[in-house]
Amino acid sequence: MNIHRITYNPKEESCSLYFIGCNFRCTACYWKQIYGRVDFKKLRFLALDETIEILRPVSPKRVCIISGEPRACDEFDRLPKALFDVFGCEVRLMTNGYLLPSIEGLGHASVSLKAFSEEVHKRYTGRSNRTTFENFRYIHQKGIDLSASSVLIPDHIGKDEIVKIAQFIASVDTDIPYRIIGYMPVDGLSFRRPSCEELEEAADAAGKYLRKVVFSSPQEHDYTGIRDLFTNHLRK
Repeated sequence: MNIHRITYNPKEESCSLYFIGCNFRCTACYWKQIYGRVDFKKLRFLALDETIEILRPVSPKRVCIISGEPRACDEFDRLPKALFDVFGCEVRLMTNGYLLPSIEGLGHASVSLKAFSEEVHKRYTGRSNRTTFENFRYIHQKGIDLSASSVLIPDHIGKDEIVKIAQFIASVDTDIPYRIIGYMPVDGLSFRRPSCEELEEAADAAGKYLRKVVFSSPQEHDYTGIRDLFTNHLRK
């Protein structure tokens, strides 16, 4: 698998598995700053059995599969069940919804819905959103706890797109939680951060279709106490 980092939060007894690379090419993505400096041939990636052995000493109560997107392979497909079988932990998947593992063992999926309009989605990610929407419905049909999020990028993915996404989510289930996140500016890119008023307006509009809508501005996280169990040190 293309896991390049594993972190552990002792306070939460939670581990995060970080994948590198992505099946989307989002024009406003932060990782554009990182990928250009990475020699992928020099990275060491972890196999499933290595991942389990690295996690075993801390025996996490929760494992989050986050960051980037996994490559399609048998080990990724078996990952949620393997984690659950070994640790009895909650397994959470954060994904763009384009590629899913087997849902056996999966406790929660948080799907980032980039845009509703096919043209906008292709322009932003380079791919159709059809597979993402089909997988979103599939997760819900299988009874997996599900939430959704979108990034509000003024003049690019704005309130109108957010409303269309909210309408899609409502067509699946009006109780699915939806978070609208304000875009965080990336050096070298011209996209701007939305104002609090713009976020609130988008959330109010989405709230006409969904019961659980929140919004937030990106902010620095407190990583105090979080330690690496495995890393390739990409940010040196």
